[in-house]
Amino acid sequence: MKYEVAVIWEWQNPKAVPLVHVLYPPIEPRPGTDFIDLPHLNYDHQTPEDSALCLFDPDTGEWDSTMLIADRIVPWASEWLHFYEIWHLDGVWRGSNAPGPISVGEILRQRQEVPDGARA
Repeated sequence: MKYEVAVIWEWQNPKAVPLVHVLYPPIEPRPGTDFIDLPHLNYDHQTPEDSALCLFDPDTGEWDSTMLIADRIVPWASEWLHFYEIWHLDGVWRGSNAPGPISVGEILRQRQEVPDGARA
């Protein structure tokens, strides 16, 4: 599958990180699910279809502004799309995971499972 993506990076802002958006074909949830169930997505609550791919944890130093987009972000986006296609087949995300839930939907479901009065 070929994908068209846009990498947006405010390189003059030292705290900015590159964001990757899939332009075509648009990413979609699996049948019977919603965008909140897409793994590793920087979820946009107002327009979920415009959500960026979650490629790295900005707090762990995997990315910094001295790195090249072509050397890091583009391969990471390609890898994300590879795992996305497999996930569409069977619902299992085979890419590496940051600690914790892999989707906004999983976070919301975990919060609903917490008994009344307990902290999530």
